[in-house]
Amino acid sequence: MGRSRSARRAARDQAIQGTNDSSIVSKCSTAALGYIQDGFLQYFVTKRCRRAPLIHWGYYVRARAVDHCVREFLLQSQGHPRRQILSFGAGFDSLYFRLKAVGLLSCTVVYEVDFPSVASRKAALIKGTENLAMVVGGVGGRESGHVRDWAHSGGQ
Repeated sequence: MGRSRSARRAARDQAIQGTNDSSIVSKCSTAALGYIQDGFLQYFVTKRCRRAPLIHWGYYVRARAVDHCVREFLLQSQGHPRRQILSFGAGFDSLYFRLKAVGLLSCTVVYEVDFPSVASRKAALIKGTENLAMVVGGVGGRESGHVRDWAHSGGQ
């Protein structure tokens, strides 16, 4: 008899979550070779390895497209009193940190949504890494970041 529906779902979810770890290694490899500039990726990677050139090109194109779209939105909405960015399946993406570092997140809230285990791991990495925690900590007021581990806060 086959696996139960919940066992199949758990296996599928685990496979999807595993793409985060592979993806962050690929992004770090892409940055290390100069395809993209991202000084924050290093804090999310425990192992490093070089990826194939085709992988680098794929991540380069994706990074440029996402950065272009998000920056264009932020520039065109500068006069608005409140802006939001919602990133589904954010994983260990460093978009928030890159935008914050160049001052583009004034009056902007960034929501990153992912599986609870991935979000918990990212929150722990941020809290445990001084350079990341300082960026999230901000200067108070509207530009402060806040890491909320929804998995352990009951969504409150």
